[in-house]
Amino acid sequence: MSRQTAKKKKLKKGPALLLFLALLLAAGFGLASYILPGTVRLAEPVTVVIDEGMGSGAMARRLADNGLVKNVPSFLLYVRSEKAEGDLRPGTYVFSGEVSYAQILSELKKGRNDNNTVNVTIPEGKTVPQIADIWEKSGLCTAEDFLRCCAEMELPYDYIPDGEDYNRLEGFLFPETYNVLVTWQAEDLVKMQLAQFNKIWDSERQRKANKLGMSAKEIVTLASLIEREARVADERPLIASVIYNRLAVGQKLQIDATVQYALGEQKERLLYKDLEIESPYNTYLYEGLPVGAICSPGLSCIDAALEPAETEYYYYRTKEDGSGGHNFAKTYEEHLANGR
Repeated sequence: MSRQTAKKKKLKKGPALLLFLALLLAAGFGLASYILPGTVRLAEPVTVVIDEGMGSGAMARRLADNGLVKNVPSFLLYVRSEKAEGDLRPGTYVFSGEVSYAQILSELKKGRNDNNTVNVTIPEGKTVPQIADIWEKSGLCTAEDFLRCCAEMELPYDYIPDGEDYNRLEGFLFPETYNVLVTWQAEDLVKMQLAQFNKIWDSERQRKANKLGMSAKEIVTLASLIEREARVADERPLIASVIYNRLAVGQKLQIDATVQYALGEQKERLLYKDLEIESPYNTYLYEGLPVGAICSPGLSCIDAALEPAETEYYYYRTKEDGSGGHNFAKTYEEHLANGR
């Protein structure tokens, strides 16, 4: 074989060898990302419940479902490498910020019990100050700190309007039963409730709002009126239809609950002078929706605002049978007859 032929063969082997080394390096990186512990950055706190009797595989899948583990096999390999398969304990865990496999494993090995977390229920229909009082009674923060955070926190949600007081969050602090760490502060609690609203305000609900020509704030405001007016679940879409029908023709909503919000107190019976209170929330004085929500509506009321019934009703009056239901009417004459 001539020197020239040998040289050509060496030249042909050069690119092939480089390609082989490149593939080997890529495979190495892929294997490393598969095996080495991963880290996730959480935009908001995540609560995970690990049930009694759950194996490491089921635990890993539960963690993955909640966005804490990117790769289930890699997490299981890490658990095995730490010889911790038999040390993982059930409980309710709350993770926030930057979370690594090492941190997750450390928490699962320690376990969580009732002394670490507390369940707090925020009912539907509560105002921001009322929610602040609930958190204060739980012992997690003062109402003053909670309201200050509501007014001053920087928010990553474009659909929440700017404002200079806590009213800007009225309607967006989602009512739910929350399991939280006893070490949490007011800012953590506000972030958690806003994150829960953001979770339910998904693309499908935004699509429905767009179809109605409504913003997220307007839907939440309308839903808060339904929350305060409806006592019977089946009537929520009907009450929504009355509100939409009135808005369409420029008829004042005349909803008592908006006046009570303006007064800052819940009165058994409103007086005529109460209906004259100067406030952008007073729907007896001003047409259209009030300037913002009057409470935190639940999911069923939000959905009723997004999917109102199709009716010709413009009026409703509370029944006097104690059921909490309403009689609905198309005309004012029918409305008056319902009161007899």
